[in-house]
Amino acid sequence: MIKNVALLREGSFRLRFSSSSEGSYEFKYRGRVSIIGDILKTVRDSSGKGKRKTQIMQSANLNYDQVNKYLAFLISNGYIKVERSEMHGGPVYRATSKGLNFVKLLLEAESLRLI
Repeated sequence: MIKNVALLREGSFRLRFSSSSEGSYEFKYRGRVSIIGDILKTVRDSSGKGKRKTQIMQSANLNYDQVNKYLAFLISNGYIKVERSEMHGGPVYRATSKGLNFVKLLLEAESLRLI
């Protein structure tokens, strides 16, 4: 019998623990939609300046390989655009209208607890 079950949201996973004698632990990692949403929310909140890859990695809690894979996907599907920044001297990433619309729909789904 599981007693005192709690669900905690900790960064990139959910931890489920109980006070049962078995001490079962269950980790649920983020799905692709959640990661894409985190990236788009990050570049959306950039106040028009755009975000660098390092900032996206830190904000979305991804490693270098993961952020490259997801950015390539988002760029190729038109959710993010890449521009050269004179201020930063390198590429910055901004959400397109398609990406902003996706974030809006995702936030609505989260508020309705569909996701």
